[in-house]
Amino acid sequence: MIKTYFDWNVLSQIKNGDHTELKEIILDNEKLFIPFSTSHIGDIFSSFKEISTQREYIESDLNFISELTKNKCLMNTGKDVVLDFYPPKELFEQRIEEKDLFNDLSLDGLMNIFEQDEFTKSLGKSLINLLKSIPLEESFKQAFENPESAEQMDKMFPGLKENLTMEGFFKSFSQMILNLNESDGYQELRKTIQGGMGINRDKIFDSKNPYKIIDDKYKKVGANPNQFIDNSKNAPEWFNEITNEYLLLDMHGYQEDKVNIKKGRKETFKNTTEDAFHAAFASICNFYIINDNKSYKKTKLIYEKLGINTIVLKPSEFVEYYQKYLDIKEVVLNFRIPFEIIKTADFYKEVMETATLRTYYVPFFFFGFFNKIMVLTPNDGSETLILLSQNGPSNHRVYSMEIQHLYKQLCEILGDDIENLGQIKDEEFKEEEWTGRKWKLDEITFRLTRPNGHFQLYFDQ
Repeated sequence: MIKTYFDWNVLSQIKNGDHTELKEIILDNEKLFIPFSTSHIGDIFSSFKEISTQREYIESDLNFISELTKNKCLMNTGKDVVLDFYPPKELFEQRIEEKDLFNDLSLDGLMNIFEQDEFTKSLGKSLINLLKSIPLEESFKQAFENPESAEQMDKMFPGLKENLTMEGFFKSFSQMILNLNESDGYQELRKTIQGGMGINRDKIFDSKNPYKIIDDKYKKVGANPNQFIDNSKNAPEWFNEITNEYLLLDMHGYQEDKVNIKKGRKETFKNTTEDAFHAAFASICNFYIINDNKSYKKTKLIYEKLGINTIVLKPSEFVEYYQKYLDIKEVVLNFRIPFEIIKTADFYKEVMETATLRTYYVPFFFFGFFNKIMVLTPNDGSETLILLSQNGPSNHRVYSMEIQHLYKQLCEILGDDIENLGQIKDEEFKEEEWTGRKWKLDEITFRLTRPNGHFQLYFDQ
C-alpha cells in the first residue's frame, strides 16, 4: 500500500467541497494507506469552543477523518512513533479533558496537580519545597541588570525581575508558554531572535538558501543555532530533528507563519508546532500532501537537507502523479512494466566480486508496494536474478496490513501460494526468519521474502 499523509488544511478543504478529483482518488482506495496523527486532532482542537454549533462542526470533521483513515492513527509515545487504531472522537475528547491540566506551570500550579492524588500529594509538597530552595542562576540576574538585554528578558520572562527565584522562574515560564500558545508572544520572540542575530526578515523570507544566512549570522557571533533545539527525550531523535529544523527556519524568518489572535481562527506558536509535527509524522509515509505554501516550502527544504525521501506534493501535483504512475488498473501490468523499464531506463550500476548489480529507482509502486527494481547478473554465466524491492521512506516501517494487501494482489494473478500457507497472519511479523510465500507460474518461481527486514519479491527462472 502507498502510505500517503495529508495536512489538515487539505483534508478540511476536501470535506468542504474542494479538490473533487483528489477526493475521488483517495476515498475507499485500497491502494492507499492513509493515516491521521495526533497533530490532526491538535489542529481541530485549536478552533474548539464550548458552543453547540461549533461542536457539531468539529464532530463532522472527526467523522470525516475516521471515514478516510479507517481510524489508523500515528502517535508519538516518547520512545517511538507507533500506529494504532483509535477513533478520532476519543482522542479529541481526551484533548478536551486535558486542556487545563498544564495551563499553570508555576510551582503552585504543579502543586495543584500533585494534590489531585493522595499518593503524590506528600511527594509533590517535598518536591515543590526543594525547587523553591534552589537559587536562580546568576546569569539571569545579570541579564536583567544589563541595559542591552533587560527589555528583551522582561518580554520573554514576564514578572521574573520582581521575583528572581526558582519560584519566580516557574511562574514566569508558565506565563511565557501561555503567551506563545494563546497570544502573540511568538511574534515578539521571533522579532527578538531575528533582531539579535541581525537577520533581515525580508531577505530570508523567500531565500533560496536560508540555512546559509542563518549559519553565517551565528558564525559572526560565535554561536550555534542549535541552541534553540529541543533534545529532550519526549520523541524519537529523528522526530525531534525534523521538528526542530522546522521551528528553526520559521523562528529565523524563512516562510514564517502569520501570528493572529484577533479575527477568525487563532494562529499562534501552537499552530506552527503542530505543522512541525506534521512534517515529522509525514516522513514515515511515501507522500506528504500539503496546500499551505509556507509549510510546503519549509518541509521540502528540511527533507532535502536531512535526506528524507518522502515526496512532498500539493493536491493537484498528487492527482497528476497518481494518474501517471500509481493508478495501475490491470494487475498484470505490475509484472510487465518492470521488464519494460529494465530494457530502456537508466540504472545505478555496482560491480561486485562475483556479480554486477543494476538498480532502477522508479516512480511506480508495483502492487502498491515496490518502487525499486534490482537485476543481479552473476559473473559465472548462471541465471540472472530479478527482484522487486522498496526504496522506502527515510523513517520507514512496514505494517502487517500492507503485506497482507500485497499477498492478496499477488494471489489475484498467480493463484494460491504453492505451499498453501494462505493469507499472512499478524503473528508472522514477529518471527526473526519469516517463512514467506512462493508461487510458480510456468518456469518462474516467485518468492515473497524478508531478508534483513526488507520485503522483496524474487523472480527465479
